[in-house]
Amino acid sequence: MTHSWAQLFERHNWGLLDEPLAADPQQALKRDSELVREIAVGKRGALARIWENPRCLIATRRETRFPHFDRACEQLASEGWPVYVRESGGTTVPHEPGILHFSLAFPTYEARTFDLDTIFEALCEPIRLALGRLGLDAQYGFVDGSYCDGRYNLAIDGLKVTGTAQRLVGGRCAEKGIQGAVLAQAMLMVECDAVQGTERVNRFYQLAGDGRVYDPAVSTCIAERMGPQLDRRPGELTLQLRQLIGEAFSELAGR
Repeated sequence: MTHSWAQLFERHNWGLLDEPLAADPQQALKRDSELVREIAVGKRGALARIWENPRCLIATRRETRFPHFDRACEQLASEGWPVYVRESGGTTVPHEPGILHFSLAFPTYEARTFDLDTIFEALCEPIRLALGRLGLDAQYGFVDGSYCDGRYNLAIDGLKVTGTAQRLVGGRCAEKGIQGAVLAQAMLMVECDAVQGTERVNRFYQLAGDGRVYDPAVSTCIAERMGPQLDRRPGELTLQLRQLIGEAFSELAGR
């Protein structure tokens, strides 16, 4: 039996971490992994995390096997885009200030099952609600030509603003009936150059010896969808969306 994303929120007593721009991208990635492993063994409860990284590219562990991966990392680091590796799947993605990351991590129990779609919806609904409060209508769906494409992209006017991923982490806490944990992650492009980000992803694949190419024209950022804001300072919209996502999550999770 499966359940709705609203029931997923109801099932847990959620915490919320709103963390500043990270100093070390690899440590920021590891933090998600460490948190979900603690949850999987009953040391910590369900939580959401809002975070942000310095400029870099994040590749997958599978992609470290590309024939020229090390050479690509050296070249891109010299160009100001160092490459780090994450544990989840998908494709290489850009991180930088102005790209927000929203993570959900929660324990799993044998008596209640939440399927992949339900988890993705729980991950994305706080983002959709936050964007709606800015007057933006974000819809689910594939965006042909985008990196890390999937059915649970969020798109505005047909252009991708959010990509998502999730993974299951093994663990057990018999006392609490915990069978493991889920980590679901979303990235939201708020104030960034989405075209440049895709071009950097393409350059990584070219340098690493993989032939794939993504279309820079199919992604955008929230600042572009909102149009010119003469009185808005750089970084202000990102801070506003941090707050709006946190508020939307707290409302949906009944915090």
